Amino acid sequence: MHDAEEVPAASDLPAAPSTPPIPTQRTVPGPWSEPPGTPAPSAWSAAPSAWSPDSGARFPDSGAWFPGPGPAIPGQRAPLPGELFPSTHPLPPAPVEVGDLPPLMLAPGTSPLPLPPLRRRGRNLLIGAGLTLAAVLAVGAGAVYVDRAPLALDERAAAAGPEPTAAQPPRTPAEAADAALEAQATALLAGDEQGWLAAVDPGQAKLRARYRSMFRSLRGLGVSHFAYHTSIDPVDAKSATVEVTADAEYCFSTDKCPEEKDNVSDGPPTVTHNLTFKKVGARYVISKLITAKSRDLQEPTPWETGDDLVLLSGKRVTVAGDRRERRYFKQVLAAAEKAAAVNDRFAALVRNPQQKYRVYVAGAEQWKTWYGGITDKWVIGYAMPLNDSGSDVVLNISAVRTDSQVLATTIQHELAHVVTLGGAYRTSGGSGDMWLEEGIAEYIGWYPRSATDSWRRSAVRSLLSSGKRPKSIAARAPGDDAGPGASDAFYGLGHFTADCMARKYGQGALFDFVRLYLRENRDLDPASREAFGKPFATVDKTCMAWIRDKV
Repeated sequence: MHDAEEVPAASDLPAAPSTPPIPTQRTVPGPWSEPPGTPAPSAWSAAPSAWSPDSGARFPDSGAWFPGPGPAIPGQRAPLPGELFPSTHPLPPAPVEVGDLPPLMLAPGTSPLPLPPLRRRGRNLLIGAGLTLAAVLAVGAGAVYVDRAPLALDERAAAAGPEPTAAQPPRTPAEAADAALEAQATALLAGDEQGWLAAVDPGQAKLRARYRSMFRSLRGLGVSHFAYHTSIDPVDAKSATVEVTADAEYCFSTDKCPEEKDNVSDGPPTVTHNLTFKKVGARYVISKLITAKSRDLQEPTPWETGDDLVLLSGKRVTVAGDRRERRYFKQVLAAAEKAAAVNDRFAALVRNPQQKYRVYVAGAEQWKTWYGGITDKWVIGYAMPLNDSGSDVVLNISAVRTDSQVLATTIQHELAHVVTLGGAYRTSGGSGDMWLEEGIAEYIGWYPRSATDSWRRSAVRSLLSSGKRPKSIAARAPGDDAGPGASDAFYGLGHFTADCMARKYGQGALFDFVRLYLRENRDLDPASREAFGKPFATVDKTCMAWIRDKV
């Protein structure tokens, strides 16, 4: 049973304490025998290599994205019909609508973050695409921070600023825009919807509806930090408007909210809003909002798109999505709660406990929009890192809803990326690490079943009997032009590798190795010696022989 309640991303969700972070992953081209060490492409959950159209999944297409610095998270495919085994997942109660919740209150006395360099914060993406720095040539620039106890209404009025008087020079347009954004961010954290909307042109009904949706979605997700960093152009003399590039950084109460620090953290996740301010009466207000739809930037986020998110919350997982997909929420939550229970155990082993997991249910429209959209037919789920703050799991519901085992293993695999990679500040990475990233995610995704039970076993057998058999367990990922069979073999080989390490050296040693190598940036051989008490070359040779014997 699950203690579940559906929260229509209401305007007043209470804040929860911040929690530990979540990891990342990738995919890259190259021969099987090549050792690790290059930048990584992306990864996600892939559809089956030979799936019938009427079974609910899709035939995979080749093609992968290449991320910038930092790991990318691979995924999974659906199994062949003959590969499935029985599975039952009790469903939680149906969603229940609830009313407004108390305002989100933050701990008083906290001080604003120090002013960082004005730049676009990159996210170490798990589904590929290079990190991008948005450079804006600005005449005016500022930073708006709100990460403290909410202001009272009279204080917010003061923050918005008094009317110009003879004793006080009028604000410049840039100062007025910054003040409006500061008051808006303060209102969000205070649970003041009208204060949030006060920054938006009252004559723009559609724009105000979009901002209202953002407010309610952010509140429902438990926003705990929100700050604008602005770059402002001079006033357009002809239109009397001001163009503002606003990078909005945010955190949720169930995630870590790190401060940006060189070689330690990239800071909170950030989205970019291109805003137009115009003067209405004595105030400058937002009259236009443009957000990117970009795989490179991983935007828009689910809370930016303009549709109110609906949430169903269980003990360990929050499921969110558009109202049109809510009929699948109880099915997803049931599988996700089971997957969370498994992943919690391994999160402790890698010292990355999770306060709560977040899973987005994407319909066809959302799947092609959220985080830049996915068009590859073989992808059925992915994990999206939010810098080293936390991670989101996104499911293509149409590809996983028809089979409970596909749904269960997909969610358990993606949550495994969250616990083994999420929240870690990675100084290394690339396709060279993907053999372990995917191998350990498969190990957890199928747990307690072994690699010999996986539907990928036959692909591994074929690979090892072919002329392209790998020389090492640390094989490089197949290229973006590889077929689904190559992907199956790569994921399966990684699964067998993790199984070998656990059986030969102990499960504790396996997860020490994962922690040292994937989370703490140790080199391969030192991590192997510390975890297994043996050089990596010995472990490599031992496991290659073990795998050949088992497949």
